[in-house]
Amino acid sequence: MAPGAKTDPIAVCLDADVVIAGLFSTSGASHAILVLGEVGLLRIVLPAAAVEEIRRNLGKKLPEALPAFESFLTSVFVESSTPTSADTRRARSLAHEKDVPIMAAAFAANSAILVTHNTRHFKSCDDLRVVRPRTLITEARSWMTRFGR
Repeated sequence: MAPGAKTDPIAVCLDADVVIAGLFSTSGASHAILVLGEVGLLRIVLPAAAVEEIRRNLGKKLPEALPAFESFLTSVFVESSTPTSADTRRARSLAHEKDVPIMAAAFAANSAILVTHNTRHFKSCDDLRVVRPRTLITEARSWMTRFGR
């Protein structure tokens, strides 16, 4: 690729645990992922099921944090996707039952990567890798060292 050539940001689907960790810590890989999304280096996909889970968990455990989450949804471009029945069928063989909507949304958005702290509930496949936040940040550092060369 020629120097200065424009590339589209990579689509990254986030599980609810990554968003919660990233919003309420000013350090760490989950926070760094949200920042990379905010500056447009990643295309953040947040499934509707994850939004519901975050609202439910914050409402029960940390209701004073709900306004911060709602602010995040309006201040950072976050893409939502609607899975098809084919996306859902495909996800059923690769995700724990309660996490099928998350993986199906990742397929629907053509995400390259699904980021979660709970990797044991998901399986990677040919067109969607499942990684922990730290892995994505390590890879992003590697991508960024090649900029301008």
